[in-house]
Amino acid sequence: MIISSLKATAIFALVLFLSACVTVTESRFSKKANSNKAAESYVALGVAYMTQGNMALARQKLDRALELEPENISAHSAMATYWLERGEEPLAVKEFKIALDLDDSHSPSNYHYGRYLMVYKQDKRACGYIAIAASDVNYSARSLANESLGKCWIINGQPSKAIDAYEKAWVLNSESVPACFNLASIYYKRHRFDLALRWFKRFESSLKASNSKHSAASLKMGWRLAKANRDKNAADNFAFKLKKRFPKSREYKRISGKQ
Repeated sequence: MIISSLKATAIFALVLFLSACVTVTESRFSKKANSNKAAESYVALGVAYMTQGNMALARQKLDRALELEPENISAHSAMATYWLERGEEPLAVKEFKIALDLDDSHSPSNYHYGRYLMVYKQDKRACGYIAIAASDVNYSARSLANESLGKCWIINGQPSKAIDAYEKAWVLNSESVPACFNLASIYYKRHRFDLALRWFKRFESSLKASNSKHSAASLKMGWRLAKANRDKNAADNFAFKLKKRFPKSREYKRISGKQ
């Protein structure tokens, strides 16, 4: 589900950001602890509990962070993600807006709010928010931000801008599966089959490196590129894999003429 994907990516990006800021153990908290550091530590704990699915403890830690420092941007940004996880969009939007009012250049808040606008609201403003995070050289989730920015530009009919974003994501992370696959798709649609095939091969290498498998969509793309490059053996191979693994898929039905 696209919404589940949004949630997972948002939490992962929060983990990346916070892990770069602080290492957390419960024993760190003492009466002498600096309120800012203590608040950040509670935020990191809250996010860690979210990744484990323990939403009660996540809420407890985030509430504690905001008690210690009511204007902690990371806490409000994390709380927004918490409310999205709970299906409470109005409360999530409220927290996003508080975070951005406190600092409209805060990359995590811009990234998460932009993704929210893109996935939940299909709002064209999403790309602008995500772009802020994608251009921040100090943002630890910058590769993810550029992947999302590429997707946002595609949704809004800007494939040239999407190419720039996906290529940047790949520069930042040469094993970016979404970047490689989407670049292959864009170049295929432009009939640049040589470039499409190059990116598709990188996509397959990234799949192998991450121990991931082809989806029905990627097998269909492989079949299309093989056909475009008149590689009958490769086309037959992709068609066979698609039939074997996804016989009832829309992708298989389309290439077999059953739809």
